[in-house]
Amino acid sequence: MFTRRQLLIASAGLGAGLLVPEMLRAKKTMAASPPLSKFTESLPISFAGPAPSTLTITSGSHSFHNSLGSTPTFGYGGFSYLGPTIEVTKGQPTTITAVNNLGSHPLAGSIDTSLHGPQASDATNPRTVIHLHGANVEAEYDGYPEDTFLPGQSYVYRFNNNQEAATLWYHDHSLGITSLNVQAGLAAFYLIRDEDDPVGGNGPLGIPAGEPYEVPLVVQDVKFNSDGSLYYPSSWVDVYYGDVAIVNGKAWPNLNVDRTVYRFRIVNASNSRFYNFKLSSKQQFIQIGSDQGFLNAPVYLSKLLVGPGERVDVLIDFSKSQPGDKIVLQNDAAAPYPKGLATLIYQSYDKLPEIMQFTVNSGAAAPKAIPTKLRLNKPQITQISTTPVRQRNLTIIEVTDGISPFPTSVLLNYVFWDEADQYPDLMERPQVDTIEQWNIINLQPYAHTMHLHLVPFQILNRQSINDAQYLTAYRATGPRQIVIDHVHAGLTSVPGAYPPLDPTPYLTGSVKQPASNEAGWKDTVIVNPFEVVRLIVPFGAKAAQNLPFGNSFTGRYVWHCHMFGHEDNEMMLPYEVVA
Repeated sequence: MFTRRQLLIASAGLGAGLLVPEMLRAKKTMAASPPLSKFTESLPISFAGPAPSTLTITSGSHSFHNSLGSTPTFGYGGFSYLGPTIEVTKGQPTTITAVNNLGSHPLAGSIDTSLHGPQASDATNPRTVIHLHGANVEAEYDGYPEDTFLPGQSYVYRFNNNQEAATLWYHDHSLGITSLNVQAGLAAFYLIRDEDDPVGGNGPLGIPAGEPYEVPLVVQDVKFNSDGSLYYPSSWVDVYYGDVAIVNGKAWPNLNVDRTVYRFRIVNASNSRFYNFKLSSKQQFIQIGSDQGFLNAPVYLSKLLVGPGERVDVLIDFSKSQPGDKIVLQNDAAAPYPKGLATLIYQSYDKLPEIMQFTVNSGAAAPKAIPTKLRLNKPQITQISTTPVRQRNLTIIEVTDGISPFPTSVLLNYVFWDEADQYPDLMERPQVDTIEQWNIINLQPYAHTMHLHLVPFQILNRQSINDAQYLTAYRATGPRQIVIDHVHAGLTSVPGAYPPLDPTPYLTGSVKQPASNEAGWKDTVIVNPFEVVRLIVPFGAKAAQNLPFGNSFTGRYVWHCHMFGHEDNEMMLPYEVVA
């Protein structure tokens, strides 16, 4: 039996000899969604204004396309799917009472109780919790995956909003069913504004803020059953890809645009899919911000790579387009990114080459100047020069049952969630108001996006690693006995010890600096195959000068892969900021 690593490497061009029968059978069960017309749905745009005092979380019925009719979904704030875009101003706290009014789960048949967290009762009495992704917030309001509340219950969230203007988003974070709850609709934008980017526009940068020229885009890929209902596998799969592009809850929508500059706030809310966006008109994206706010200056890009959980703030200039032009937002990222699976099996199923369309309105062109400097009222971003108090080596790894080429769990540091949750010796415990360097080591042949709750970080650099040599040495440190084994299908040990080995002796090639559009403040980072990504992480506002947030908190948070299926199956660990 070939390992999944061999199967994935085969996709780089080693041919069909490694295509095992299990993969062929899996392909046959993946029926395509019903055929749908493209670019016939109008893009819905949500700008609801300030944070509501009460946010209901309800079941609904939503139509993704006029050919499908309506299907059961979840939504926030009265929306049948997704939720209102919330705008707040830096330094003005908000208090939101979230009320769980959910009914039966739209994906009840996909709840896998063999995972850690899901319960049979989630089918009819689904748990939820809200994580404000990118927020610098007290632990009790962060959306810890076990802080869920049931239908008929509520939870009060207090967000201090003491951070720079940025594109945040709020979504479900329930242990073991995050993928299902988000797929059912529980995700939406939360925009922090400041003096450079005020509510209502008229800011010093001259960029759009609010309707109609600032447009939030929640990008997902989904799959539908023949009756038009949402499809999701009935048991856990390592990666899940839909065959229909959904933007703001509509399949392959169209947006009519004037001949001027538009601002798009984009979040990749897909389960596993990376997007490498490009425009059919071959014009450039002008990226002005990343996860945690403005870059120092605009970055002009012909392609725009966005991993699951990442956000980008971009301008597109339609002033040179002609009335009636149709410009398609395209995608050429393989799935899994960057090489794809064995191509003879998956090449048609996993590609999603078109996402949405822009149709240019008639009328005179109204070009606008693009600012050359973006951070007018805040310090320029420079690399943190404070020496880290320590370095942590952190691995992306998996375990299998020894029979199938696919994993039973994807892990961080060969540690399971409930082990780290109960045993501090298996948990990262940074001290508040210190700088640490986190070296994330991807030992798998496809990319992951890693997300740290609570704090933004800077990408220091990237470097390739000889994964085979490192794995051999790493596994020689084991086996490590699993502290709690009743959840893990009889596993009593894993091959490597904790903490992981120093990767330095196994590094190859030159050190690569972050791309210019990665040089801002981030909270989610792409870690490429067989690569070490080094992050500089400030665990509090007093850790260094000119940080984009103003708080120092202690308590328990999480770090995890933002491919939802991975975090649902052990690729998430708690960490604790200590005094």
